[in-house]
Amino acid sequence: KPILSDIKGGDIQKCQLKALLPWLNDNGKVELVEKSLQDTINDYFEYRSAMVKPSTLKRDKSALNQLMEFVGYTKAVEELSYRDIEGKSGLIHHLRSKKCTDVGINTTLRHIRVYFNWLFEKEKIIPERIKFKLLPKGVQLYHYFNESETNEVYHYIDENGIDSFFGRCFQFYEQTGVRAMEVFVGEIIGDWLIVDVEHSKGKNVRQIKLNEELKSILKEMQAFRDTYINGSSKSHFSRNSNTPGVDSPIRPYPPNVRAYERISKTLKKVVRALDFKGKKLTLKSFRHTYGIVRVHETGNIFQVAMEMGHKNVTTTQHYLRFPMDMIKSDFPSLAVIIEKMSNMPKNVYLDTKNSDTIYNNRSNT
Repeated sequence: KPILSDIKGGDIQKCQLKALLPWLNDNGKVELVEKSLQDTINDYFEYRSAMVKPSTLKRDKSALNQLMEFVGYTKAVEELSYRDIEGKSGLIHHLRSKKCTDVGINTTLRHIRVYFNWLFEKEKIIPERIKFKLLPKGVQLYHYFNESETNEVYHYIDENGIDSFFGRCFQFYEQTGVRAMEVFVGEIIGDWLIVDVEHSKGKNVRQIKLNEELKSILKEMQAFRDTYINGSSKSHFSRNSNTPGVDSPIRPYPPNVRAYERISKTLKKVVRALDFKGKKLTLKSFRHTYGIVRVHETGNIFQVAMEMGHKNVTTTQHYLRFPMDMIKSDFPSLAVIIEKMSNMPKNVYLDTKNSDTIYNNRSNT
């Protein structure tokens, strides 16, 4: 009571309380213990392991390790602030000094922000939300397979003893534009691959039309996934943890993740052998190939946005950022169509606020 008014008035700061109040300092019977980053990390990983995929949990761990290595494992959680992230003495500056790219830094920041929100919303450990800004990302051009590169991939598989199954997987991704994991979490209903809201990135039901050949490939891919159900259920642990006292368990990879990783690694092997220059090509690159081809084939950006499950047509618009001459060179089969497109009004393809609103209303209905 003697110092209450001074505390309320701000004359006495929080950091001074331990010295002024005997029951908070070492001379008293009770000690105020502040949780450190290290103290909260196990609880956070346990929470996240039930909420996200193993790959996301792995990125969580990587991001938080970067934070802890920078500010210190024993730093009190309540002492964290935006200053630890932004400014000349913040994590962003530190990561840039280590030659990390802005894209990679933003990935780290997004995972740290989720952790900060958990501290505030779920655990109530910090008194207010810690806010900071991501780095401006600008416009990132998509990496896609052009027609020549796609043919080289299939030819390499045929000529080098790689199971033709993987070639059919790549064909499915190229011709449907599905996200890599959707083939394993979706369900075949009639002539459609249906991905429910729970497994859809855009939180809308995905409906992908299949012909008989694509349906046959999809069944084969899902059967491949199922071979991991009765296989080894090996648990994964991070062996490179820099967090003292934390074993960082990662729950066993489910069959769909293991099947995806096998297909993804096979493509990486092929791409590495073909030594394509200037591109980072992955399974997602087939999706971008599909987007470029479809937006030029149809001339209808709204239709392609719905086909690809984009929440906003501005995402689809990125497929129109490439010069026409580049697209004609990379996709000779589209040359005639592109010539026709170049003579059409630009507003047929470019998005506006009004048209975007119409698209969103339609997709919601």
